[in-house]
Amino acid sequence: MHNQLKIRKVKINDIRFIYNLRNDHQTRLSSLNNKKITFKQHQIWFLRNWNSFFYLFLVKKKNAGYIKLKKKNNFFLLNYALHNHYRGKRYSHKMIALLISKLKKQFKNIYIKAIVKKKNIRSLRNLQSINFRKYYSLSGKIFLKYQI
Repeated sequence: MHNQLKIRKVKINDIRFIYNLRNDHQTRLSSLNNKKITFKQHQIWFLRNWNSFFYLFLVKKKNAGYIKLKKKNNFFLLNYALHNHYRGKRYSHKMIALLISKLKKQFKNIYIKAIVKKKNIRSLRNLQSINFRKYYSLSGKIFLKYQI
Protein backbone atom coordinates (compact mmCIF):
# COMPACT_ATOMS: atom_id res chain seq x y z
CA MET A 1 0.00 0.00 0.00
CA HIS A 2 2.86 2.39 0.82
CA ASN A 3 3.88 2.65 -2.85
CA GLN A 4 0.34 3.87 -3.58
CA LEU A 5 0.86 6.85 -1.26
CA LYS A 6 2.61 9.91 -2.57
CA ILE A 7 3.13 13.60 -1.96
CA ARG A 8 3.81 15.93 -4.85
CA LYS A 9 4.25 19.67 -5.15
CA VAL A 10 0.95 21.52 -5.36
CA LYS A 11 0.06 22.78 -8.82
CA ILE A 12 -2.04 25.79 -9.67
CA ASN A 13 -4.89 23.56 -10.86
CA ASP A 14 -5.14 22.09 -7.32
CA ILE A 15 -6.60 25.38 -6.09
CA ARG A 16 -10.26 24.25 -6.10
CA PHE A 17 -9.64 20.89 -4.37
CA ILE A 18 -7.67 22.60 -1.60
CA TYR A 19 -10.28 25.36 -1.29
CA ASN A 20 -13.04 22.79 -0.82
CA LEU A 21 -10.93 20.87 1.68
CA ARG A 22 -10.10 24.01 3.68
CA ASN A 23 -13.83 24.84 3.88
CA ASP A 24 -14.90 21.31 4.77
CA HIS A 25 -17.03 21.39 7.93
CA GLN A 26 -14.72 19.12 9.97
CA THR A 27 -11.61 20.96 8.74
CA ARG A 28 -13.08 24.28 9.89
CA LEU A 29 -14.00 22.82 13.30
CA SER A 30 -10.44 21.52 13.75
CA SER A 31 -8.76 24.70 12.51
CA LEU A 32 -7.55 27.44 14.79
CA ASN A 33 -9.74 29.84 12.79
CA ASN A 34 -13.24 28.35 12.37
CA LYS A 35 -14.57 30.93 9.91
CA LYS A 36 -15.42 29.92 6.35
CA ILE A 37 -12.92 31.12 3.77
CA THR A 38 -14.03 33.02 0.69
CA PHE A 39 -12.59 31.92 -2.63
CA LYS A 40 -10.88 35.31 -2.95
CA GLN A 41 -9.19 34.86 0.45
CA HIS A 42 -8.20 31.34 -0.56
CA GLN A 43 -6.70 32.51 -3.87
CA ILE A 44 -4.50 35.03 -2.05
CA TRP A 45 -3.38 32.40 0.50
CA PHE A 46 -2.85 29.76 -2.19
CA LEU A 47 -0.82 31.98 -4.52
CA ARG A 48 1.31 33.19 -1.61
CA ASN A 49 2.08 29.58 -0.62
CA TRP A 50 1.85 27.34 -3.66
CA ASN A 51 5.50 27.60 -4.66
CA SER A 52 6.89 26.80 -1.20
CA PHE A 53 6.79 23.61 0.91
CA PHE A 54 3.24 22.86 -0.18
CA TYR A 55 2.28 19.33 -1.20
CA LEU A 56 -0.76 17.41 -2.33
CA PHE A 57 -1.19 13.99 -0.76
CA LEU A 58 -2.36 11.24 -3.12
CA VAL A 59 -3.76 7.81 -2.34
CA LYS A 60 -3.92 5.52 -5.37
CA LYS A 61 -3.43 8.62 -7.55
CA LYS A 62 -6.48 10.36 -6.04
CA ASN A 63 -6.33 13.67 -4.19
CA ALA A 64 -6.57 12.85 -0.49
CA GLY A 65 -5.27 15.94 1.31
CA TYR A 66 -2.62 18.62 1.50
CA ILE A 67 0.32 19.39 3.73
CA LYS A 68 2.04 22.75 3.93
CA LEU A 69 5.00 24.09 5.82
CA LYS A 70 5.62 27.76 6.44
CA LYS A 71 9.32 28.47 6.89
CA LYS A 72 10.14 30.59 9.92
CA ASN A 73 13.61 31.37 11.32
CA ASN A 74 14.79 27.96 12.50
CA PHE A 75 11.60 25.96 12.09
CA PHE A 76 8.67 25.12 9.85
CA LEU A 77 5.05 25.59 10.91
CA LEU A 78 2.87 22.64 9.88
CA ASN A 79 -0.58 22.88 8.32
CA TYR A 80 -2.44 19.89 6.89
CA ALA A 81 -5.88 18.53 6.09
CA LEU A 82 -7.35 15.30 4.77
CA HIS A 83 -10.46 14.75 2.67
CA ASN A 84 -13.22 13.23 4.83
CA HIS A 85 -13.07 9.94 2.88
CA TYR A 86 -9.51 9.36 4.19
CA ARG A 87 -9.97 10.43 7.82
CA GLY A 88 -9.72 7.91 10.63
CA LYS A 89 -7.53 5.56 8.58
CA ARG A 90 -4.09 6.83 9.69
CA TYR A 91 -3.48 8.58 6.38
CA SER A 92 -2.52 11.87 8.05
CA HIS A 93 0.17 9.93 9.92
CA LYS A 94 1.46 8.52 6.63
CA MET A 95 1.26 11.90 4.87
CA ILE A 96 3.33 13.62 7.55
CA ALA A 97 5.83 10.74 7.61
CA LEU A 98 6.32 11.13 3.83
CA LEU A 99 6.98 14.84 4.28
CA ILE A 100 9.42 14.26 7.14
CA SER A 101 11.30 11.74 5.01
CA LYS A 102 11.59 14.32 2.23
CA LEU A 103 12.74 17.06 4.61
CA LYS A 104 15.40 14.87 6.22
CA LYS A 105 17.14 14.76 2.83
CA GLN A 106 17.33 18.57 2.69
CA PHE A 107 17.68 19.79 6.28
CA LYS A 108 19.48 19.06 9.52
CA ASN A 109 18.77 20.43 13.00
CA ILE A 110 15.50 22.12 12.19
CA TYR A 111 12.12 21.80 13.87
CA ILE A 112 8.64 21.25 12.52
CA LYS A 113 6.14 22.86 14.85
CA ALA A 114 2.38 22.42 15.03
CA ILE A 115 -0.36 24.22 16.91
CA VAL A 116 -3.39 22.09 17.69
CA LYS A 117 -6.64 22.85 19.47
CA LYS A 118 -6.77 20.98 22.76
CA LYS A 119 -10.16 19.57 21.65
CA ASN A 120 -8.64 18.17 18.44
CA ILE A 121 -7.68 14.86 20.05
CA ARG A 122 -7.27 13.04 16.72
CA SER A 123 -4.61 15.44 15.40
CA LEU A 124 -2.91 15.60 18.77
CA ARG A 125 -2.61 11.81 19.00
CA ASN A 126 -1.55 11.58 15.37
CA LEU A 127 1.30 14.05 15.81
CA GLN A 128 2.43 12.47 19.08
CA SER A 129 2.46 9.04 17.42
CA ILE A 130 5.12 10.31 15.00
CA ASN A 131 7.23 11.77 17.81
CA PHE A 132 5.99 15.34 17.91
CA ARG A 133 6.48 16.46 21.50
CA LYS A 134 4.31 18.89 23.42
CA TYR A 135 6.33 21.88 24.58
CA TYR A 136 3.70 24.46 25.50
CA SER A 137 -0.01 24.90 26.14
CA LEU A 138 -1.98 28.14 26.12
CA SER A 139 -5.60 29.25 25.66
CA GLY A 140 -6.94 25.90 24.52
CA LYS A 141 -4.03 25.31 22.13
CA ILE A 142 -1.22 22.80 22.35
CA PHE A 143 2.16 23.52 20.77
CA LEU A 144 4.17 20.55 19.53
CA LYS A 145 7.50 20.13 17.77
CA TYR A 146 9.50 17.52 15.94
CA GLN A 147 13.24 17.77 15.39
CA ILE A 148 14.77 16.73 12.09
